[in-house]
Amino acid sequence: MKFRLEKDILRNFNTEYNPDTTLERFYKSDILVEKNWLYQDLGNIGTASKSILFEEFSDASTKLGLNTFSLYAPNVANFRYYNTRSPYTNLSYMQGSNGHIRLDFTHSQNINPRLNFTLNVSKYNSSKQIDATNAEEKLIDHWSYDISTNYSSKNKKYTFLGTFYHFNHNQKEQGGILIKENLSIDIKDLKSNYRRFYDSQFTDGVYNTERWNNLHTYQQFVLKNGFQVFHVLDYEHQKHIFVDPQFATNSTQFSYNIEPIVLDNDSLIQNFSFSVLSNKVGFKGRFKGFNYLLHARQRFYRLDNKFSEKFKTNLKSETFLGGSLGYYFKDSSNFLNADAEFSASLKNFLLNSKLSFKGLEGTFYQSVIPVGLFFDNYDNGIISWNNSFKGLSTTHLKAGYGLKYKSLSFKPEVGNTLLGNYVYLNQKLKPIQTDSIINITNLILNVGINKPKFRASNQFIVNIHNAKDIYKLPTLINFTNIEFNFTYAKVLKIFVGSDVFFKSRYTADAYSPLLNQFYLQDDFQVWGVATVDPYMSFQVNKVRLAFKLGHANQGLRFQGFYTSPYYLATPRAFMFKVDWPIFD
Repeated sequence: MKFRLEKDILRNFNTEYNPDTTLERFYKSDILVEKNWLYQDLGNIGTASKSILFEEFSDASTKLGLNTFSLYAPNVANFRYYNTRSPYTNLSYMQGSNGHIRLDFTHSQNINPRLNFTLNVSKYNSSKQIDATNAEEKLIDHWSYDISTNYSSKNKKYTFLGTFYHFNHNQKEQGGILIKENLSIDIKDLKSNYRRFYDSQFTDGVYNTERWNNLHTYQQFVLKNGFQVFHVLDYEHQKHIFVDPQFATNSTQFSYNIEPIVLDNDSLIQNFSFSVLSNKVGFKGRFKGFNYLLHARQRFYRLDNKFSEKFKTNLKSETFLGGSLGYYFKDSSNFLNADAEFSASLKNFLLNSKLSFKGLEGTFYQSVIPVGLFFDNYDNGIISWNNSFKGLSTTHLKAGYGLKYKSLSFKPEVGNTLLGNYVYLNQKLKPIQTDSIINITNLILNVGINKPKFRASNQFIVNIHNAKDIYKLPTLINFTNIEFNFTYAKVLKIFVGSDVFFKSRYTADAYSPLLNQFYLQDDFQVWGVATVDPYMSFQVNKVRLAFKLGHANQGLRFQGFYTSPYYLATPRAFMFKVDWPIFD
């Protein structure tokens, strides 16, 4: 039983993958931990987040500009298209002592040797850590599912991939810790029992929700001499909802960060949707060792709003021309590839080239992307603006070289990002576009040792930039993993280790529940401490099991720390995880 990825098929690779059945990284409890916590969040699993380091845009089209839940949404590029000889079913379950529960289910089955259907379902919750009486009071309620199919003709000249997915992510908004005159919230004075001592700023019933219903199809047909035509269709519909049933009361809290206002109703409701239809056609092939691809893309988008005539966009269209050219060596690990896409007006574009050759890795990325619709024109009855911002200009260079000597590995990396026309929300929740270039340099050092009974790795990052007043970054970030393994009773191999995460103190952006966005602040510092997460994992037949104690060092120096202003990281919690291939 194997699966393929669309990106490989598009680049004419016949790469097939096996589902991961190893214990490496199996203990990881959520996506932020999987990504070495290189994101800022609100301290709990599934909460609003933003990337700390540079992330590439996927294309040069107009976006909505609301991305705080995007990390938890399905990614079309990662969908697995299976080919199974027998039905395949996998069940993964995780539960934490602080109320975190997650269930993932996969079933894949071939109808015939060339046609497959797959169902994936994911459901998880995390619980309130402040202003709650028990672990049953939900903070995050997430569920998603996708139904996919793939088909290949008998002569293998025609291939079809199709996926429909639904994403539903609900975050109860608490506004962070409520400041009380007789209770300090400084990390030096934090109490260990958050639910008992700390209240939230908001009353119950405030929430942000995103619901996506997206359809994606890919098909290709092989003509003569390996020349191929392909077609990609995407329909995306995103609904964004915000509700505060007692806004008149909650609006006085500093988490909203607004001037006093009088409304006709006590409640505040926002409900708007963003729809996109994208149609891409092109041809591709291989010539003298080079993979080539050319495409044209027509895109239509519309923003509908039930509660505001100002924050809406009538149907608009965009046209793009693009392509890629790549040379891949026989092992496919060494390659040079360049992707490009230009709008028909040549106003917006994206260039992305990557090199990998004998340990040397390099990236050159450059783009001019339209500002998100949210930043150009917005109105929710409380806050509004109307701007005509220039396109976001980005140039990113990154290089790294990996060295290995016996069991040792060493990889230094350097990245440099230039941001022009950068847009941010200032301290008053107003979008501002910079006139000067923001220059960010990331120095990264990766070291590791891998022996039969022991392995360790460390990633150390130094961030240097010229705009500390508007672009907030921790100067130092460090991630360490140490792991031992031994065999018990001659048959059971057990892995025991620990993760250690650290970010230096910095004035991270604050979070606005009203806008579901992060904005600039200058007073409240976060992190400045390390968190230690020991774990143990092992495998019994095909069943994988893991146990982890998150933030095990709570109380050794401080009783907690902040990941965002007024938002505490989850306190010490025990986690159990099991992965069970029921039928394979």
